[in-house]
Amino acid sequence: MKASTDPPQTKTWPQYVAVLSALLAMFCSGIHMGWTSPTVPKILSDEYLFDVTPEEASYITIIGPLGDIVGNILSSILVDLIGRKFTILLIGVPQLVSMAMIYFSTYSVLLLYVARFIGGISEGSCFTILPLYICEVSEPKIRGLLGASFSLILIYGLLFVNLVGSFFGIFDAALIYIACSLVFMACFSIMPESPYYLIMKNKLEQAKASLRRLRACEDVDLELAALSKDVARQMSEKGRFKDLYAIKSNKMAVIVMIILRVLQQFSGISPFTMYAQLMFKDATDAIPQQWAASLMMLIQSFATLTAVLIVDVIGRKPMILISVGGCCVTLTFNAVFFVLRDYTDVEVSHLGVLPLVGLILFTICFSLGLGSAVNLLLGELFPANVKALAACLLNMIFAVGMLTTTKFYQFMADTFSLVIPFAVFGLFQFVGFVFCWKYVPETKNKTLEQIQQELKGNKDAKGAL
Repeated sequence: MKASTDPPQTKTWPQYVAVLSALLAMFCSGIHMGWTSPTVPKILSDEYLFDVTPEEASYITIIGPLGDIVGNILSSILVDLIGRKFTILLIGVPQLVSMAMIYFSTYSVLLLYVARFIGGISEGSCFTILPLYICEVSEPKIRGLLGASFSLILIYGLLFVNLVGSFFGIFDAALIYIACSLVFMACFSIMPESPYYLIMKNKLEQAKASLRRLRACEDVDLELAALSKDVARQMSEKGRFKDLYAIKSNKMAVIVMIILRVLQQFSGISPFTMYAQLMFKDATDAIPQQWAASLMMLIQSFATLTAVLIVDVIGRKPMILISVGGCCVTLTFNAVFFVLRDYTDVEVSHLGVLPLVGLILFTICFSLGLGSAVNLLLGELFPANVKALAACLLNMIFAVGMLTTTKFYQFMADTFSLVIPFAVFGLFQFVGFVFCWKYVPETKNKTLEQIQQELKGNKDAKGAL
């Protein structure tokens, strides 16, 4: 009887479990990233024990990106030394320390600054390591769905912290956030290591066992052989920092991802998130500020979920173009409204709901591409030997962009009006749309090796499985 040549039937549910367990770290980092939105208004009010000026409160907000930079560097070093799994588990440590400091900040307001910095370390680590782990444990047919879930879980963390922070005091909320980090560490501790990493370390039997768990299939020999070949080729090109610009495919990937990271931050998403409640207080009186901020996060979660479900159908590039173009239009719309409100005699007081509508539409547009597909591309465009270095570089740019845009927004909004930040962010998106149209590659339904071959200019690489 002729032996069957059909590929083994794998199951995807273990990959979903592993990725979602890892993404609990991103949920907790969303809490740290969005913590300032409901908390800064309370720090500025009589509820807090110390007198804090708006300028001092702004530094609590922007010190987090400095921690992001440290987290990027540390995780990029550890990820190839101790592995993806244990580096992800270590993310829980700064999360716990940060929230413990917030709880004990009754003794000193300086603890809030230190806590925000340490929380930033966990954020930076998440943005560096999680896209690598997700792409390395996922099959191509579901990699887009799982990779885009990275952004969805982040939004759920932001929504959660806005709701909890609005209805609980600063210190009670900190205890709730500590519990979330403990749940993450407990769940992820039993997940498998990335087979890519195990092959890189020549631990083939452990890689085989990891693949069996992730595919729920005993016959993984063909996939193990293919992965071993791919990793061997990618690792033959030594992973040095200069390889990011000396090798043509890496250079193109770096340029594309730098521009996309800049577009993410210069859409204004970070200041809009960190100052959500204060921003809505200044922009509109249509609904209470805490409900407006939570509504924006809720809508963002639904839009990101939609993006997650369709990213493998529509493709990465079309969604990024729709996202950048939509952000440009909505930011410009709000800038025009604030010009009319603040610098003309045109009566717009009866149209106070328009900024809210504009921000909601902006949130939807951002979530469809910039907030989902870009993070997925980070794990797809680079070979195994430079993934950690590339993630470190790009997330440092992301952190610097976060710091820059957050302080820029706060200074301009407090000194002048909301017109300038909205107009500047809209201009960045216009220029970015032209770049994305011409240079962003499509990676839908392609293996990581196929993507590498196409970036090298190999037109014979097959595009789909």
